Amino acid sequence: AIAKIAERGDQHAIELEKTACDDRSWIVRKAATDSLAKTATMNDLSSLRKLSKMLEDFDPLPRMAAIYGIAELVGVGHRKAIRLAVARLDHRDPGTRQACVQLLEKIATSDLAEVVGKVKERMDDEDEHVRDSAFYALEAIKKTPPDRCRWISDLPDLGDLDRLGFESSDDEEDENKQGLW
Repeated sequence: AIAKIAERGDQHAIELEKTACDDRSWIVRKAATDSLAKTATMNDLSSLRKLSKMLEDFDPLPRMAAIYGIAELVGVGHRKAIRLAVARLDHRDPGTRQACVQLLEKIATSDLAEVVGKVKERMDDEDEHVRDSAFYALEAIKKTPPDRCRWISDLPDLGDLDRLGFESSDDEEDENKQGLW
């Protein structure tokens, strides 16, 4: 929500978002993570650290928001973000390990042999979700050339729900919905 009214780099908004990332409610943490990724700048390492800390969230939705947020913020090949993800590959929580593997799938490049090796190790993980994610991550990393570039989201644009076939208006005529209610 803050990202809609704040400009990229607005330090006051960034600090509010970082604080909200620690909220008890998962939906607040997810919204704050999304917003922080949109408001922070690539050189804002404290925001990047906060987003990487959100990879350890006990709820999967803030973790997913952190994955996409970091990838969108730093792009492909950002060495510090890659190191932050690799450092958490041995985390005790399988959800965190999976999130880090999925992040590396989006930002790691094919020239990083050490990263490829670490992701391969996750193919022997005790958790099947981590193993599956590692398989797909290795496929993606091998295809990613060793260049820095902007990461392009693979998520659908939900701002245009009508294009996706969903009705987004609550003001539609009720005559077509008579049999549904």
